[in-house]
Amino acid sequence: MPRINAEYHRDAKRKIITATLDIARESGWNTVTLEAVARKVGVTKAALYTYFENSNSLTKEATFDLIRNLWGRILADTEKESVGIRESIQHIAEVLFTRGDPIAPLFLQTLSGIIQDKRFREQVYQQYDEVLLALSEKLLQRQRSGEISTTVDVYGVLRAINGLTLGLAFICILSEEDSQEARVIWIDSVERILQLKDFGD
Repeated sequence: MPRINAEYHRDAKRKIITATLDIARESGWNTVTLEAVARKVGVTKAALYTYFENSNSLTKEATFDLIRNLWGRILADTEKESVGIRESIQHIAEVLFTRGDPIAPLFLQTLSGIIQDKRFREQVYQQYDEVLLALSEKLLQRQRSGEISTTVDVYGVLRAINGLTLGLAFICILSEEDSQEARVIWIDSVERILQLKDFGD
C-alpha cells in the first residue's frame, strides 16, 4: 500500500510539474500561478499544497526539471560513440534551436529568477558545473580518439560555447529572428571554437 501511495504521489507531482512547464512554454513564466496550474491539472489550488509549499517552490522544482531535461538531452547526444563529433554538434543544435521545442528559450527565461535568488543560483550553478565536467570528459575522449586537436583546451572551449549559446538564444528571443539562422551560426562557431575547421579536413 505505501508503495502505491508513493507512486501516486510521484505521478501526481510529475503531472503538476508538466502542467507548470506547459503554461510557461505557452505564455511565459510570469503567467505561472497556482491557480493556472490547478486549472490545467484539473484539481483545486488547495490540492497543490500537498506537493508544494508555495508557488515559488513549484517554480523552482519545474525549473530544475527543465534544466535536467535540457542538459540530459545534450549529454545523451555526446555519449553516442558511433556518432562523429560534427554529427553530435548537429544533434545538439537541434535541441537548442528547434522552434517546435522551445526548451532552450524557456531555460533563458528562468535566468532572471535564478539571478535574483542566491541559493537558487548556487543550486543551478552546481548542476551546471556537474554537466560541464561531464561534457569535458566526453570531449576529452573525442580528443584522445583523434577527433579534436590536442591543442584545444576542452574546459575553456566549453565555457566559450556556453556563452555563445546563451548569447545567440537571447538574441533570438529579443529579435524574434528565425532560430534556424542562429542554429547555422552556432554550428559554424562551435566547429571553429573546437578548431574542427582546420583539423581533420
